[in-house]
Amino acid sequence: MSIATYLNTGLAILGWAYIMVKTGQWITKNALRQWDKRRKESRRQKAVNEFYDAFELNSLEPGSTVRLATKGDLTIMMFRSEGADK
Repeated sequence: MSIATYLNTGLAILGWAYIMVKTGQWITKNALRQWDKRRKESRRQKAVNEFYDAFELNSLEPGSTVRLATKGDLTIMMFRSEGADK
């Protein structure tokens, strides 16, 4: 075999390795992005659950409302519809 064949084979292997590394980086990046997205959603759900427990919203009767005033003139209103089943 000539030196040109060895150089061509080496270059092909190097190119293949580069493509595999970049593919691995892309898969890892996307997997971590999806994991972070799910983690953020679970943090939001935890906050809603804490909110629900702190103000005992499970005792809210159908058709009634609860108004919560916070600092900075923010008002949060919760309403339980009459057809809602527990």
